[in-house]
Order: sequence, then C-alpha cells, then structure tokens
Amino acid sequence: MLENFIESLLSQHLHGAKPSAIFIDIDGVITVERGSYVIDLETIDLLRRLMPYNIPVCLVSGNAYPTVLTLQRYLGLSQIFVAENGCVIQVNKELIRLCRENLDEIVDEIEKIFSLKRSTSNLYRLCDRAFHIPEAMKAKHEDVRRLEKAIMERYPHINALYTGYVLHIYPKYCSKSVAIKIIAEKIGVDLEKAIAIGDSVTDMDMIKSVGIGAVVGDADEEVKKEAKIVLPYKASQSTKYLLLALLNYFMRIS
Repeated sequence: MLENFIESLLSQHLHGAKPSAIFIDIDGVITVERGSYVIDLETIDLLRRLMPYNIPVCLVSGNAYPTVLTLQRYLGLSQIFVAENGCVIQVNKELIRLCRENLDEIVDEIEKIFSLKRSTSNLYRLCDRAFHIPEAMKAKHEDVRRLEKAIMERYPHINALYTGYVLHIYPKYCSKSVAIKIIAEKIGVDLEKAIAIGDSVTDMDMIKSVGIGAVVGDADEEVKKEAKIVLPYKASQSTKYLLLALLNYFMRIS
C-alpha cells in the first residue's frame, strides 16, 4: 500500500529522525485544485501541526514576492520562503535577490511576437514575469510545450514555463533548487533529509534536490517522473495525505 511505502521511504531517508525542512509549493499544492486560488485550510492546519517539531515549513512559489510574504505571515508558517520561482529568497528578515536583470523589455517583445497577455501581477514582481495563455491552449499540453520551447529558443538565457496558472519567464540561473540550496547553507539544513512537495515543471529541480521529493496526483507528467512519491489525489487532497503520513511517522518515532 502507498501508506506503507511512504512510511518506509521516510524511515529510509530519515533513519528515525525528523525531516530537516519541508519545502512546499502554493498553487496546486495547498489550493483545493490546480487552477484555483482557494487555499485548503485543513492543509494549513496540518502544516501548523508540524511547527512544534521545529521543522522549517518553507513556501516555495512562483507567486510575486508580496503575495508569498503575506501568505507566510497570515498562515503562520516559517519566515523562510522562496518567491518568483527562485528569483527572490527571504531568510527571516534578510531579502536575497538572485535576479540580476530587468525582464521588462523581453516582456514587451513576447507580448507582441506571441500575442500573449501579461499578468497584472507583474506590477508587484521583483524579477520573474508572467503571462496568461489563451484559454483554447490550456487544454492542449503539446501546444503549451511548443510555446515554451519557441520562447526559450528566441531567448536562450531565460526559462519559459507554464504552471497551470500562468506562463513564467525568469533567468535560467534562477531556480527553486538554487534557492533552497542557499537556504540550506544559511540555516544548516541537510537537503537529503528534507521533503519537497510540488505539482508543476517549475518544481522539478526542487523535487530532485531533496531526499524525499513528492508530487500531487494531478501534477505535470514530466515532474512525476522525477518524484520519489506520486501521491494519489488531486492538489491539496494529496498534500494532506502526505502530511498525515508524516505526522503518523512522528508519533511512531517519538
């Protein structure tokens, strides 16, 4: 059974100890479904139940910095988080900007060449920029990947990746994995004993950078192939399943 597999994997990587950190995406992972902005409060309750174990619960998101900062504060999670797909990191009160360039000129060109509508969230983004893709394209996975490829061929130094919400562009030297490695160095986290939970191609490198990489059941197929655990349900229902298994593991080892 999957429950036994998860517990076995936790035991294998953690050797009866607690995980060093939990890195968790927002959209499609703590929301009730992919494409929804409604946060599952039962998932937040489970994440809060991990806090007494002194495990950093770090949001790692493509959302704009002010959005992630606000969610972290009001959800009561760790003051260590990643925004804008790794372009921006906050470790307690220290703000780290990995991005060294302004992408607005490229945004103007992409908008005209590919007829994409830029996201209003760009007003609040420090680096990463986002576009809405046409509704007709969203249901055609191959068309979305062709669009990503065309943009990256024209601008080889940037990533162009669709998350199920918006198409993000950001420098290739920025990523969620680079960001969590910086966090690990700063706060002394062993990534081999860390857990990451994601759902989209922007989470792939993060999933591969930790000992226990998990994805929700309706994650992108590409990222499922890189995960140690593919959970059985959609979005937050999968996340709750893993968090409950983790809490049960804590009860067993305590």
